[in-house]
Amino acid sequence: MKRFLAAILVLAACAYGCFAEGTSSAGFQFGIGSGYIFYGDSGTKNLVADMNSAGFSRFIFGGDAGIYVPFAENVQFIAETELLSDLFWKGGQHCYFFDYAFLGGLKVFPGLGGLSFSVAYALGRRSGIIDIDNREATSSSTDWGNGFKFCTEYDMKYGTGGIAPVIGAYWRHMPRGGSSDNTISVYFRFVFR
Repeated sequence: MKRFLAAILVLAACAYGCFAEGTSSAGFQFGIGSGYIFYGDSGTKNLVADMNSAGFSRFIFGGDAGIYVPFAENVQFIAETELLSDLFWKGGQHCYFFDYAFLGGLKVFPGLGGLSFSVAYALGRRSGIIDIDNREATSSSTDWGNGFKFCTEYDMKYGTGGIAPVIGAYWRHMPRGGSSDNTISVYFRFVFR
């Protein structure tokens, strides 16, 4: 795993050195959003179904932060970290799932204004804190998984400097050791150039 991540960073640095333009500049971004998680393991799916049928309140929200480095006019290297929280509660009972990942990949602008598409390698896991009356209180985490993320965004101020609002959506596939979670999310992000 460490070799794979090191190889990605070396390739990104080489590509940046070969293709970067003098006018390109790196920047950072952060966003907030919501989505839906399709859990892959039967135990988690059954727990979620039980809580939904028992009238638990549910709130899903997330956030991300990252950097980007332009390789060429329409191609960027992106590195991000993100967290998606799936929270259930009812009275004194609760179940909190935290899905977190570290990502690295490429974003391409095909020449349609601020529209972009990206693909990224994802390294992540999910942790849960469960305290429900009919179950023993637990805190546990899945194994780390290697997955991927496909994303589409629209940068409302593409081609200009300063702070740009961006809207986007993604699908992230994360193997969890015997099963896979799939997340679909929509978000609002600010890009700082």
